Amino acid sequence: MRRIYLVLSLVLIMATAHSLMALSTEPTTLPDAPLPVPDVASMPQAGAPPVRGASGGRVRYAPLYARTIFPGETAQHLTPREKFLYAGRQVVEPIDLAPAIFSAGWSQYINSDPRYGTGSSAFAQRFGAAMARENSDRLFTDALLPILLHEDPRYYRLGESASTFRRSVYAIGQTFVARTDGGKEIPNYSGFIGRAMAMGLTYAYYPAASRNGGVVLRGFGASLGGLVAFNLLREFVSRDVFSHLTIFRQPDSSQPVTETR
Repeated sequence: MRRIYLVLSLVLIMATAHSLMALSTEPTTLPDAPLPVPDVASMPQAGAPPVRGASGGRVRYAPLYARTIFPGETAQHLTPREKFLYAGRQVVEPIDLAPAIFSAGWSQYINSDPRYGTGSSAFAQRFGAAMARENSDRLFTDALLPILLHEDPRYYRLGESASTFRRSVYAIGQTFVARTDGGKEIPNYSGFIGRAMAMGLTYAYYPAASRNGGVVLRGFGASLGGLVAFNLLREFVSRDVFSHLTIFRQPDSSQPVTETR
């Protein structure tokens, strides 16, 4: 079983590489009603006078790699390369160590799967396994599958204009709903399939006592529960806190965010 998952992973990577080559040579056809795709080259530089849009109002572009799009922000279209960077940047953000630390600590406390035993060495192994699981989850759900399925991996915040109840229902619902690159709502295929694949890969590195279907199913459920909690945080945590929690909330210097009028 362990070898089967490793082979499947290699096949997926090869299929993704082939898809990326095709995407780099063929224009991508977006569905109707696409999200606004800003022309970065035409965006005003720092110090330049604001430019009026067709509606006469201000247009505020979200940072290219922002994980949460706030009300009033225009999301920039993510290319396949940018989706990989979007997922990769999460791996190196210090705040993203928190889920792995919590998972390893709780598993150590109750001595549950993955069953490495007790002691400091067992905690280190659990933390390493949690990091492998979290990062493979990000790779599948935020990069590989969104590229293949043309999905947008970002969270679109409902905002303070709605009631707390409505925002809560919306955040929980976003666990099951995703957007295409064109802005159309669809079932969250990337989120569900990607998390299932990430848990399936645990057969490759979990100890023998924890390589079974029950562990995979429980881990999959816990992963979805974590996504619900994360969506609620992204819906209710203030914008100021968000700007400090992530080192990549600000855009690259090559892609300045400029308010236009």
